[in-house]
Amino acid sequence: MKKAIIILTTLALITLAGLYMKEQHDRKIETQEAKKEELYSLAKKRMNDFIETNYKDIQSIEYTNDYEINPMGGISINGYLNENKDKKIWGIYDKANDEVGVFTVDATEKPECEDKVCEY
Repeated sequence: MKKAIIILTTLALITLAGLYMKEQHDRKIETQEAKKEELYSLAKKRMNDFIETNYKDIQSIEYTNDYEINPMGGISINGYLNENKDKKIWGIYDKANDEVGVFTVDATEKPECEDKVCEY
């Protein structure tokens, strides 16, 4: 009888420990997802600023949700301009430097921004 109580107590403790570990893991994943969404929002804002400053005839900018976060902290985002899915945009936002580092924009540059990237 004493042996059965010890076994049941041990199983209960193992179960409770497992549930606690699962809860901690879920919180960690939830926090990581929130940070990713926050970074994605920041990247879209900075990409908007960059495009509106450096390119002309921009009425709207739409983004797809297929973004990738690289191990160095940058985020690659995709989208299109002026509700035309053929006018594609792509860029990598570098959070460390708070800038759009590498980009492709299917639009005409403003004359003052042809030789260099204008501050945004």
